[in-house]
Amino acid sequence: MSAVGEATRASWVRLVGRLDWWFLDGEKALYGVAAARIITGLGILLFVLANASTASYTWGGASDWSASLSRSSDWGFPFVVFAAAQAGGPAFWFGYVALGVSALALLVGWHGRIAAVVTLWLYASLTASNPIAVDQTDNAVRLFLFYFCFADLSRVWSLDARRRGRREARGHKAVGSRSRLIARVRAEAGWVPTLLHNAALVAVAGQLFVVYVIAGLSKVQGELWRDGTAIYYPLHVDRFAPWPALSGLLTANGVLVAFATWFAVAVQLFFPFLLLRRWTRVVGLLGVSAMHIGIGLFMGLPLFSLAMLAADMIFIRTVTFQRAAAFVAARVGVVRARLSSSRGGIGELPEGAPSDRTSPAIT
Repeated sequence: MSAVGEATRASWVRLVGRLDWWFLDGEKALYGVAAARIITGLGILLFVLANASTASYTWGGASDWSASLSRSSDWGFPFVVFAAAQAGGPAFWFGYVALGVSALALLVGWHGRIAAVVTLWLYASLTASNPIAVDQTDNAVRLFLFYFCFADLSRVWSLDARRRGRREARGHKAVGSRSRLIARVRAEAGWVPTLLHNAALVAVAGQLFVVYVIAGLSKVQGELWRDGTAIYYPLHVDRFAPWPALSGLLTANGVLVAFATWFAVAVQLFFPFLLLRRWTRVVGLLGVSAMHIGIGLFMGLPLFSLAMLAADMIFIRTVTFQRAAAFVAARVGVVRARLSSSRGGIGELPEGAPSDRTSPAIT
């Protein structure tokens, strides 16, 4: 009995140590979070631009057709930015343009966490002003953006990172009592943002697991999914077929339709388990990425696809992002050298290995 108790105690100690390492020993998946920030900002910015021509009819002064339903499902404070703006005029367009600007700031990583909070606030306010125009896309965007508000979004691949790098290169030191106080608080409570960042990653992962597994379980209950024909029908609905010729080409082959149908069910149902091993993780991530790209391209739901792809980025290893960055940097260096040579410049290739031009590994 004592041996069993000792084994149980040792297991708990290992578990606690593992949790302590994961949540408190440095911020995890910084490159994945940065990629998620870029994709999310891009998606919302494209959403603002694509709906600019009909924004007044959907949410602005010409949206009185939805006034009764909007009043019955009002979110209330603080999501009231566009409530009064429904009268139209400069107030609505000021808020709408502000949403686009905050999404751009999120995209480039300019004051990333503030940009995330402002973007979430404005986007939620906009979608809440007309419930008829809301679908599951908006739920996914709001959920994941809320979690990302607690993450360190701009540690890499951002204007914030560039600004910090320049400050460190100049040997900037905090001066003044207020700056010293802030530096001391950050030093003593540095574990708090680390905990929030890693907890946000766990929340995003948990949300994805719930979405994928429930979607897979729902699909296996449907006869069309079991017989391998479910993909065919939505691709021939006018509302979800922005490219009818392309949809017809995809569904012309019955074997391809059956494979896509069953693969979508399998990759969603077993997604959490596919992440347990490296090579199965590659299969799972490529599978869900292909699925979301297909949804965005063939069904005309780009914002939903981008929101899900952004959340999936947290599962990609840092070293994978660094290798991709090194590859891109090497190709860009070759192109710039060739352009310089064609213009009569020196035309020398950049010196150093590709890894020398990437950020250091983050654990």
